[in-house]
Amino acid sequence: MIKRPHFIVFACSALLTTMVMGTTVSAQALPDHLAKMDKDGDGKLSPEEWVRDKPSLFKRIDANGDKALSRDEIEKFYVGIAPADDPKTIKRIADMAAADANADGKVTLEELTAYNLAGFKTRDKNADGFITGADL
Repeated sequence: MIKRPHFIVFACSALLTTMVMGTTVSAQALPDHLAKMDKDGDGKLSPEEWVRDKPSLFKRIDANGDKALSRDEIEKFYVGIAPADDPKTIKRIADMAAADANADGKVTLEELTAYNLAGFKTRDKNADGFITGADL
């Protein structure tokens, strides 16, 4: 038979362990650059949050306003942010160019959005429809 004081200590210890362990597992935070996209503050990104900024980004890159991004527009935009030989710049330019689904040399907003949603699905490791810190 367990004496009452020991049982209470044991029960409290088990509860505390469960709470800490549960918090550790579920609270893997999104990195800062992704947390900024979490508009509802729930600690996870939905597909809508993932592509939310794409129309405004697209508009900023589309220098001539023709609703299609040329390779030249993409390069000028990203080289204006960071040096051309910066690995992040090179990756951003390559990623934008890869969004050209029909290979016509132009990226439309629809292509950019579809490309980013496909990237979302790749990052959503457990396929629950959200990107969390655990997916990264």
